Amino acid sequence: MKLNDLAIIIVLLIIISFILSAFNISPVALSNILAYSLLIIGVAVVYTETIRQNRFSVFIGSIIFLFGVYFLITENFNLIIPEDFYIPLILIFGGTGLLMLYIATATKKLFLYISIIFLMAGITLIIANSHKPAGFFTQNSSG
Repeated sequence: MKLNDLAIIIVLLIIISFILSAFNISPVALSNILAYSLLIIGVAVVYTETIRQNRFSVFIGSIIFLFGVYFLITENFNLIIPEDFYIPLILIFGGTGLLMLYIATATKKLFLYISIIFLMAGITLIIANSHKPAGFFTQNSSG
């Protein structure tokens, strides 16, 4: 898929979404359009660049796809992610991107090892941050 074809698909998606929103057929938020666009771009870039064996573009395409998934989940499920979860998310995104690199170029085992390290570090940090104590209980002194 060429970049021009991808741009035409994204523009058509945006135009159709605005038309559906204008006639109240299916109200679509701008953030959802962004999320779907990132999903389409990510899949197209990973697919085409895997064939061309362009490692950097495969990594960037998988990161773009994951940002689309992130935006889609946070918008549709009212998910509030605390600030201390951003570093684990970055590690998981990077680990997934490196895993896609390993899948695209199976000759480099280094990508697999670094991917496993990043993914495990991200998951470990999420588990460690999710078990923090809720805080101190205050006792009412009036009674």
